[in-house]
Amino acid sequence: MHHRTSLRTALLPAALLAFAPAASATVSYAADFLAPAFTGETATDGWYDLNSANFPGYGTFGTTASAWPAPIGSNQAGSGDAVWDKLAGTSGYLTSAASNVLYSPNSFGTFTVSDVTPVSGLANVLFQVSSTGNLGVSAATLSYNGGSQSIVADLALLFQSGPVTTAFGPATQYVWAYQWDLSDVVGPIGDFAITWTTAEVHNLTFGARLDQSTVFAAAIPEPSAFAVFAGLAALALSATRRRKRIQ
Repeated sequence: MHHRTSLRTALLPAALLAFAPAASATVSYAADFLAPAFTGETATDGWYDLNSANFPGYGTFGTTASAWPAPIGSNQAGSGDAVWDKLAGTSGYLTSAASNVLYSPNSFGTFTVSDVTPVSGLANVLFQVSSTGNLGVSAATLSYNGGSQSIVADLALLFQSGPVTTAFGPATQYVWAYQWDLSDVVGPIGDFAITWTTAEVHNLTFGARLDQSTVFAAAIPEPSAFAVFAGLAALALSATRRRKRIQ
């Protein structure tokens, strides 16, 4: 595998971040996920309103059990059958509907989002998670076909969605986005899993979104596009791009 990595900082207009989770009966934190217009065969999964009323049995404050009773299915309207699970760690329980977050109070947790029925001819995966914690540009890795390749994202970005008021007090809501170009993988991809670890104690996770398609297209505008929006309200963006060739 050969790759180059570069890091840049730019401004991303809020107009480009036009996705919000579906409405629900509980208090939702509307993270502005990227909503890419991918082509070819596509699929989208979304997780929101992460609370014990919607998903009972996923721990309480002070519990130390590392396993969840079962993976959490995506609950955004129109979602596919991807699931979210906890692999390790004693943190990561779902709070009440009033708090409405996945909370890691006193240690880190390792989580995975996986799909055993991806689109046929998968070439493009974009995963986004909204939280208060600093996950890092290399935090999420992808493996496929039951393997342990642990591929770092070709493209990763961080943007601030905005301040929010939570049951734990005021917080800043960030979205981490990770994208993989799998178009040069030899042979079909029958399943894949994305794994990441919360990077801070007292981390609040608000939701996540997974997009996949059969045609790769970068979900981040090129640097030349940022100048077009120079006078508009903007959000800080840090991004890293990695070019690779899988042999």
